[in-house]
Amino acid sequence: MKEKITLGQVIGESFDDNFSDFDLTEIQHVLSVLASENAIDIAHAEFLQQKTLYGADILIGYIAKLVKTVSFLETKANSIKNKVALEYKAADGKTTADMKKQAGESSEDVEKLNILLAKAKGSKTFLERKYEILIKAHHYYKDVGIGMRKGIVSSSNNNDMIGWK
Repeated sequence: MKEKITLGQVIGESFDDNFSDFDLTEIQHVLSVLASENAIDIAHAEFLQQKTLYGADILIGYIAKLVKTVSFLETKANSIKNKVALEYKAADGKTTADMKKQAGESSEDVEKLNILLAKAKGSKTFLERKYEILIKAHHYYKDVGIGMRKGIVSSSNNNDMIGWK
């Protein structure tokens, strides 16, 4: 019997995953292979398509964890900001709404969370762009394979177009 794998196991039970420790070794390897190889035949084009989907699959998991982490950090920062604002009391006894708002926004805890949030959002954008590259490469190799099947496209380094002579 197959072991049950839950979504919670895949994206993690923790709300604040340590995204800076995500292992991108395999993604970088896939991208370097794609940058240095051209499809030489249909089977090779299909192999490169599979490589792109493998890398994209890894990134989907990381992006999902980052979405969860970004949402958690935004919620936590807002919660702390509101708590600090509610608890703020001016030294002279006159507390205005603007003073409370500024106290909440200038809290050290909120600042730390906002810095971590910025890193998480930057990491998410980075991974999303890598994902887009892999998906575009997948479609490219799919088109190359289709062209090879029809006998009109060659992705090899020579400039002779197969089927056009």
